[in-house]
Amino acid sequence: MKDTLRCLFLITVIIFVMVRGQQISAQSKSAGTEATSLCNRDYAVELIKQQVAITKTFDNAVRRIAVLNRAADLLWPFEEDKARTAFAESFEVAAQIEKDKHEHSKHRPRSLITEMQTPDQRYVVIRAVAKRDPAWARKLTQQVLKLDRQRREQETRKDLFNDVLTAQKLLDSANQLIAIDINAAMDLARASLNYPATFMITNFLYKVSAVNQQTADQFYEQALAVYADRPMREFLYLSTYPFAFQEDGDMPVVGYYVVPANFVTNSSLQRRFVQNLVRRAQQALEIPLDQADNFNDFPGNGHILQQLIRIEPHVRGLLHDLSGAVVQAREKILVSLSVENQRAFLRSGSHEISSLPAKTFDEEIETAEKTSSVENRDQLIITAVLSSASGKTDLTSVVNAIEKIEESGIRMSLLEWLYFNRAKDAVQSNRFDEAKRLVRKVEGREQRAYLLTEIAKKLLIISEMQLQAREALEEAITEANKAGMTIFAAQALLAASTLYAKTDPGRSISVMGDAINLINRLETPDFYGDQTLAKEIKTKSFRRVLWFYMPGPDPENALREMAKIDFDGALSQASSFTDPFQRTVTTLALADVCLQQSATTTQRGTKASLSSNWFVSARPMYALTH
Repeated sequence: MKDTLRCLFLITVIIFVMVRGQQISAQSKSAGTEATSLCNRDYAVELIKQQVAITKTFDNAVRRIAVLNRAADLLWPFEEDKARTAFAESFEVAAQIEKDKHEHSKHRPRSLITEMQTPDQRYVVIRAVAKRDPAWARKLTQQVLKLDRQRREQETRKDLFNDVLTAQKLLDSANQLIAIDINAAMDLARASLNYPATFMITNFLYKVSAVNQQTADQFYEQALAVYADRPMREFLYLSTYPFAFQEDGDMPVVGYYVVPANFVTNSSLQRRFVQNLVRRAQQALEIPLDQADNFNDFPGNGHILQQLIRIEPHVRGLLHDLSGAVVQAREKILVSLSVENQRAFLRSGSHEISSLPAKTFDEEIETAEKTSSVENRDQLIITAVLSSASGKTDLTSVVNAIEKIEESGIRMSLLEWLYFNRAKDAVQSNRFDEAKRLVRKVEGREQRAYLLTEIAKKLLIISEMQLQAREALEEAITEANKAGMTIFAAQALLAASTLYAKTDPGRSISVMGDAINLINRLETPDFYGDQTLAKEIKTKSFRRVLWFYMPGPDPENALREMAKIDFDGALSQASSFTDPFQRTVTTLALADVCLQQSATTTQRGTKASLSSNWFVSARPMYALTH
C-alpha cells in the first residue's frame, strides 16, 4: 500500500514536471515567483486530499494526527465537508492513543514532566478545530472531560495524579489557543478550575494579561473564589500573579514566568489574596493542615510563613491597613513551628525581608579560591561561570576562572559553552568580526554551523556585505557536512538553503538536496521538538547541564520558502524524502503556497477588471466634458 501511494505521488510529480517543461517558454514571471501551469487552487486542493489518503499508511499515530490536522485546516475554505471528515478521523486516532496510554499507565510509574512532554493528542486536535469551528471544539472538549470523569469514577481509588494532569493539559491547550481564539482559551481555562491548581495557572494568567489584562484579572478572581479554601499546596499558587512575581516560591512544582512589559498590578486582587492568606494562617493555627501540605521537607505552616514574608514589603508599601494583620500572622506562625523548624528557618535567612547585594563575578571567584575543598571550589567556579553567559563580565576573566577548574573535560565543555554564548551575543549586536573570532574557538561543528548561518543572516541584510555573507554560508555548509548525521547539522543546511533562495536559487537547490540526503539517513527525525543541544558536566556530588539553544528551520518551512521562488524545484525536492511524514508535511506546505499565490492572482485579476471597467465607463464622461 505504501509503495503504491508513493508511486502515484511520484507519477504526479513527473507528469507535472513534464508539462511544466513543455509550457515553460510560454510562462511569465510575476512578483519574483515563477508561474506554473499546475500551481493553482484545483491542483493544490487535490494535492492536499492525496496527503490525507497517504496518512492511512503511517505507523506513527501522532504524526498521522499532525498531517490530518494540517490538511483539514488547509481544506476547510474549499471543501469543508472533507475537512471535517479529516478532523473527525484525527480526533478518533487521538482518542485511541489516550485510551491505550491510560491502560498502560495502570501498570507503570508516571511522571508529570514525562506526561507533559507528550501532549494529550485529543487537545492537539481540539486546538486545530478551534481555529475553524470554536463551537465544535467546545463540544469535543466536553466530550473529553466527560470521558475522563467517567474513567475516574470507575476507578476504585481517587487518582490525584490524573486530576493534576488534566488541569495541566487544559491550561496548556488554553495557552496555545490565546492567539487563535481567546474565548475558546478561556473556556478551557475555566474547565481547569474543576481540578487542582498547579503552576500553570499563573503561566496562563500572565499570557492572557499580555493580550487583555482585564480578562486575566477576571479569571484570577474566579480562580481565587475556587481555590481560597483548597489545600495550601494549591491555594499558595495564587500568590504570584497579583504581585507580579516571577516565580512561585517554595511550592511542590516551582514555575518561573515572564511578566508582560505592560503588566499593571491590581490592588484589589492583592487585597483579596492577602485577606485570604491571613484568614488561612489563622485557621492553620487552630486546625492542623492536610499532611500533604508538608512538602519539600518543610511543614505546611512553614510555607504559609514563607508567603507572608514574601508579600510583607508589598503590603507595607501599598496596603497599609493590612500590614499589621500580616505581621501578626507572621509572628504567630513562626512561633507555631517546632524549635527545629524555627532554627532551620532562621538559619536559611528566609526570615530576612531585605537581602544582601549580589557578589560580583570576581568576588565569587575569590570566595571559591579560598575554599579548601577542591570539589567545592570547582562547584563555586562553575556556578559563577554559568551566570556569566552575557557579555557583561569580561571574557578574559571568565576564561581565566575556567582554567582554575581541576578536571580538563569540564574546562573544555565550559569554554565551548562560553564561546558559543558570547558569539551569539556578538551576532545579535552586529559585532561580526568578534563573532567570527569566537566561532573559531567553539569545538562543536554543529554549534559552529549554526553560528555561521546566524552571521550570514545578518550580513545578507547589508548590501555591501554580500560577499562576506556568502563566505559565512559556505563555511557553515562545510561544518554541517562534517558534523555527522544529526538534526542540528540538517537544520544548518536547511537554513543555508533558505538564505540562498533569493540570491542564488541554483545553490539553494543544491544545498537543499544535501539537507534531504542527510535527513533521509536519520532515524525518525523530529524537527518540531526542543531545539536545544544538551551537554552534561558533573563531579562526584555536582551535576549541571549546559544548554546550546540552536533554533532552525524544519523541512516544511524551508521548502515553503523555496516554493515562493521555484515551485517546480521545491516539489521535486519534496518527492525525494524517504520518510512518508516528511514527504507529506512538505507537500502540504507547497500546496499552501499554491493556494496563497492563487488567491493573490485572483485578487489582482479582480482589481484589474474593476480598474478596466472604470476606465471604459469614465472615458465617455471625459469626452463629453471636453
